[in-house]
Amino acid sequence: MSKIDLNIPDLGNKFIDIRDTIPGDSFNWSWVRLLSGVKYLAIHHSASPDTQTPDEIANYHIKNNGWGGIGYHFLIGKDGTVYYVGDISTARANVANLNEQVIGICLIGNFTSGRIPTSEQLDSCHKLCYFFINNYPDLSNLISFDSVLGHKDLPGQSTICPGDSWPSWRVAITQRSNPLPLDRAAQIIQVYKAVLGRDPDIGGLQTYINGPMSVDQIIISMVNSKEHSDLIALAKESTSLRSQVDSLQTSLASVNQQLITLSENLQEREKEISDLKATILQSNQANIAPHTDTTLTIIGALSNLYTFIFPPQKAE
Repeated sequence: MSKIDLNIPDLGNKFIDIRDTIPGDSFNWSWVRLLSGVKYLAIHHSASPDTQTPDEIANYHIKNNGWGGIGYHFLIGKDGTVYYVGDISTARANVANLNEQVIGICLIGNFTSGRIPTSEQLDSCHKLCYFFINNYPDLSNLISFDSVLGHKDLPGQSTICPGDSWPSWRVAITQRSNPLPLDRAAQIIQVYKAVLGRDPDIGGLQTYINGPMSVDQIIISMVNSKEHSDLIALAKESTSLRSQVDSLQTSLASVNQQLITLSENLQEREKEISDLKATILQSNQANIAPHTDTTLTIIGALSNLYTFIFPPQKAE
């Protein structure tokens, strides 16, 4: 087993070696390579929430990718903590076909749509790269910050990693520049969201970041843009449609209540009719006398009448 321990004074207590405790094999998985063959410090982003932990990233690589351990050499949390996760003697798995030539450094977070790392992440990443370039002779081919490349900048890669905002924050790693350009980028991103209601596209963001316009001028430009006018028109139309929908819903509620009332009235009328029918039936039954057969009575009367008219003759 090859095990290379590191001591990076500039990082102090923000450098934590977790190779022995992180899930997977940090020492034997992948293959051992010569440090003299390393040519690049490859910068990645995790493309995940900045709350993701090293263990979660390692488990994802092991369970989803089928690897024997985490694919990076270093992870940098949003607070600037640098985690040593994969021994630098091993090639790991973070740049297709070039793993033997890179040290993989992943900043935890998703830096697409203009989002950028925290200043703590950038500061720690700069110190880590500076250490390997200037204070680690075994990495003989890392001689300048020109070796610091985004994953997508390396030959033969098809990826947007470390995010579309990478050009706006690379300088903070390579030159440790004044953070004002990053503040400007963050302000412009907020203007996009406030005025246009969306994240910036990378082309427009870079044009504004590198252009001569002040942030106030950019705001005015966006407010006067056709996209903003269309957005306002759509908002007004949506408000009008919403009002119409609310009015229609009120009308439907009123009609529904009328139907309920009508149904209740019909039920009351049906009961009244039913009660009336029952009353009439009872009355008819009470007024009909029992039927008497009068046929015999009539015959008897006729017989008496006949006897009266033709009295019987006495015998002589």
